[in-house]
Amino acid sequence: MASAVPAVPSPPSHPTTSTADLLHLIDTPALVGRDRERSAASNILTAPSGPGGVMLVGPAGIGKSRLGREIAAAALPSNGSTAGRDQIADIPSTSAAPPGSGPVTAVDHLTPDMVEPTAQRLLRTPPRRPRLLWIDDAHLLSPPAIETLRLLLSRRTAKVLMAVNADEAHPHLHVLWKDQYLARLDLGPLDVLACRRLAGALLTGRLTSSSVVRLARMSAGNPLLLRELVRAALTRHLFVATGSRWHLPDVVPTSATLRDLVARSLQPIGAEARHTLELIALAEPARLDVLEKLVGLPALVDLEDHGLIHSPDPHPHPHPDPHPDPHPNPDPHSHPARPGPTLPDDPAGHADHSGDGSRTAPEQRYVVIAHPYLGHVLRQDAARSRSKHHLRTWKAILPEAAAQPAAQQVRLAQWHLDAGDVPSYDDLISATRHALNSHDLPAASRLARAAWHTYRTAETAELKARTLLACAAFGELDAFATDVTADRLEDSTVLDSVRARAFALAGRYREAEAMTGRLPAPDAALVGAVSAYFRGHFPEALNACAPLRSHASRAHRIEAGLLTVVIQCHQGRPLDALETYRQVSADAGQRPSMRPLIEDSREEIHAIALLFAGRLEEAENQLARVYHHASHSHALRLDAQRGLALGWALYERGRPRKALTYVTFTPGYQVGWEPWQVRARLSTALAHSCLRHTAGTESDPHVLTDTRTGHLAAVTQIVRARAAHRAGDHVTATRALHEAVDDAMSHRGYADAVVALHETARLGLAAHPAVHVDHPVQGPFLTARLHYARALATGDEALLSRVARTLAEVGAHMYAAEAYAELARLHRQAGRERAATAATAEARTLLEHCDDVLTPPLGLLGEAAPLSARERTIAHLAAQGLTDKEIAGRLVVSPRTVSNTLYRVYQKTGANDRRHLRKLLPA
Repeated sequence: MASAVPAVPSPPSHPTTSTADLLHLIDTPALVGRDRERSAASNILTAPSGPGGVMLVGPAGIGKSRLGREIAAAALPSNGSTAGRDQIADIPSTSAAPPGSGPVTAVDHLTPDMVEPTAQRLLRTPPRRPRLLWIDDAHLLSPPAIETLRLLLSRRTAKVLMAVNADEAHPHLHVLWKDQYLARLDLGPLDVLACRRLAGALLTGRLTSSSVVRLARMSAGNPLLLRELVRAALTRHLFVATGSRWHLPDVVPTSATLRDLVARSLQPIGAEARHTLELIALAEPARLDVLEKLVGLPALVDLEDHGLIHSPDPHPHPHPDPHPDPHPNPDPHSHPARPGPTLPDDPAGHADHSGDGSRTAPEQRYVVIAHPYLGHVLRQDAARSRSKHHLRTWKAILPEAAAQPAAQQVRLAQWHLDAGDVPSYDDLISATRHALNSHDLPAASRLARAAWHTYRTAETAELKARTLLACAAFGELDAFATDVTADRLEDSTVLDSVRARAFALAGRYREAEAMTGRLPAPDAALVGAVSAYFRGHFPEALNACAPLRSHASRAHRIEAGLLTVVIQCHQGRPLDALETYRQVSADAGQRPSMRPLIEDSREEIHAIALLFAGRLEEAENQLARVYHHASHSHALRLDAQRGLALGWALYERGRPRKALTYVTFTPGYQVGWEPWQVRARLSTALAHSCLRHTAGTESDPHVLTDTRTGHLAAVTQIVRARAAHRAGDHVTATRALHEAVDDAMSHRGYADAVVALHETARLGLAAHPAVHVDHPVQGPFLTARLHYARALATGDEALLSRVARTLAEVGAHMYAAEAYAELARLHRQAGRERAATAATAEARTLLEHCDDVLTPPLGLLGEAAPLSARERTIAHLAAQGLTDKEIAGRLVVSPRTVSNTLYRVYQKTGANDRRHLRKLLPA
C-alpha cells in the first residue's frame, strides 16, 4: 500500500536518510549539463594568453554560482595551497580536469564589497604567479571596484571568474568582456536531458520516470526552480512511495517562495486577463486561431507584452551536434522559460507530428504559458466550475475529434475527463491508441483506465493490457488479466497474446512458451520466436520468423522481419541484415491503428546492423538523433531503449565514459523489460572496465551470477572474464571466454564467437582453437576483430598492421589503438625500433578520439621493453597496492617468483618502486 515518503524505508542501495539529509542533498546538487561551459572556462583560465578570466552570465537561478564554484575548485593546485579570504579548497569537485593543470596558485572567494581592496592589494604587491579571484554576484560591483578590477586584468597578475545577472549589472561591467579583458559565457536553461538527470539525482535516483519528467517540465531548465519544486514536494510529503521508488502524483508542489514567484508574475494583470491565462493553461498548447475568436488578438498581445504567453517556433531545427548538451526547440508540451516569437497576425494551417518527428499535416500556430510552472499553478488553482466551463468552451468551438491531428485528439479526450465528461467510445479508443503509439505513457495510462472503467469491452481490455505492458507494469498486468478472466471469460482470449509477450519481456520464457498453445498460429509463432531469441537459440528463432515474413498481417511481417535483422547480426551477417531491413522498410506502408510493439525498435535495430557492418559513425549519428527525439518528446521507456543502443555504439567507438551516461539505468530512466535491463547492467560493467579513472568499478554481483543471459551470453562471459583478469585469475578468465566461443558457435552466433575471440586476445589470454577458423562473418568490422585475434596468436605483423588500419577506418578508435599498441610490441621484440615508434604514434593519435581508456594492450603503450603476459599481470596487481605475498596467493606462485618478476618489470619500465609503477600503469 502506498504511503507518504518519510514512512517508507530507504532502498537497499541507499543509506537510511532523514528528510533533513535529503534537503541537504537538494541544497548541494551535482553539477549537470554544463560540461561545455565548464571545459571552456577551464581552458581560458589555464591559457597563458587571451582573456584574463571568465564572466558567467545568466538569469537568477540558472546555476552560475554552482558552476563557478566547480570551476574554481578545479583550478586549485594539487597541493591544496591556498591563501586569501574564504578559500574554497574544500569544495567537492566532479570536474575531470586535473587540479593544478593551469598557472593559478590559489583561489580567493570574494564578495562584491571585498573586490576593490583585494584588487588594490594585488596591484601594490603583485604575486609571483596568478591567483584566481572568484566573485559571485558580481553585478553588485560598484564602478570604482570595476575600474580597479579592469586595471588588475590589464596587468595580468590575477585571473578573474565572476557570476553576473546580466539585467542587473552596471554598464561598466560589460566593458570588461567587450574590451576582451574577460570572456563571456552565457548560461541558458538546462536542456531537457540535463534537467531530467538533475531531477533524478536530487533524491539519489529514487524518483520514477514520470515524476522526473513532470518536474523537469515544470522547471523549464532552471536548476533553482527545480530544487525548490523538489523541496516543496518533500516538505509537504507529496511523494508517494511503493517499495523503493517515489512517485509525484498529479499535484503541483507549492511553497511560500514559489507562490511569491507566481504572484509577482500575475501582479500586473487584472481578473479578466487571468481568466484568459486559465483558458490557455487548461488547453495548452492552445490553437491561436481559436483563441482569437474567444478572447481577441489584443488581449493576447497584452499578455505577450507582459511575458506571460508566447508562441513556440513551428520550425524546430535539429542541433548540429547530438552529443554535447543539445538545445532543441521544445515540443508542444515542453516550453522554454523565455518568450518566443511574436504572435502572428494571420495564423493558418494545422500542425501535427508523428511519433518519429515527421511532419504529417499543414502547420498550425499554438500559444502556451511562458513558463510551465505558472501553467501548472493556474490549472491547479482554477475553480473547478470555471475549469469545466473553460474546457467545455474549448470542446464546443473545436472540430470533431476525428478531424483533429493525433496529438489534439489525445488532448481533447483528456479535456473531457478533466471536465467530468466521458468521450464517446470511438473517440476514447482512438485517443488511447494515439497516445500509446506516440509513447505518451502517462496519457495512455489515464485514457486506457477510463476506457476500461467506462465501456468494459474486449477492445478496451486489450488497450489497457497493452498500456501496462508498455509501462513494464508486469505485476499489474497479471492482476488485471486474472480479474478479467474471472469476471469476463469471453474477453480473456484477447489478453493471451499480450500476456505471452509480457512473460517474454519479463524474462519468464518458459511461461511465455507455455501460453503459445492458446494463441492463434501467427501469434504463437511470433511469441515462440521472441522467446527463442532471448534464450539465445538463434536458428530456432530464425526458423519461426521465416513463414511470418510472408504473412497476410502487416504487423506480423514487420515484427518477424525486424527480429530477423537482429538474429542475422548475431550470426555475423550484417550485410544480409541490412538487406532484410530494406525489405521491412519497403513493406512499412500505412501504419495500422495499433503499432506492433517491436516496431518501436526499428531505428535502433537498423543502427545495430550498421554497427555490425562497420559503419560505426553512421550508426552513432542515427542513434543520437532518434534518442534525442525520444528524450525531448518525453517518450518514457523509448528514451532509455534508444539510449542503451547509443551507449553501445559509443562504447564500440572508444568512448565508454560517454556511454555510461546512456547505459546507466535508474528508476527515472530505464526500459523496465528484463532483456534491456540485463543489457544495461552488462554495458555499465563493460564501460567501467575500460576506463583509466572510474569509481564503482566492481562488477554487479547480479551480472556475475545470473545464468539467464541467453542472447547476451557472450557479453556476460566477457564481463566475468574481465573481473577475473583484473584479479589476476587468468585461468578463470580464459575458461569463461572459451566457453563463450563454444556456446556461440553451437547456436551459430558467429558474431558473438568473434567478439569473444577478440576479447581473449585483448586480455592476452591463451587463444581458442577457433581463432584459426574462417568463420562466415560479413563486413570489415567483424572480420578485422577475428583477424586481430589470429594475428596475435600467430605473431603475424603484416596481418595485424592491416587489422589496425581497418579498425581505424571503420571508426573503432579504441580497438585500432590497441592493435597499433600490440604491433609496436611485436616490432620491438623484433628489434625494429623505428617501426615500433611509428605504431606507437598511431596508437596515441587514435586515443585522442577516445575517452580516458586503459585496457591491457594500452597498459604500457610505448614501453621501453615489452612485458610478457605474466609480467603485465603482476605489474597491474602491484600497481593496485598488493604485496608480493598477496599477489603470490592470487596467482598460485611463490612470493620469490613475484619478487623476481617485479624486478624485471622495474628494469623494463624504469620504475623505482610500486608508487612509481602506479604512475606508469594506473590501477
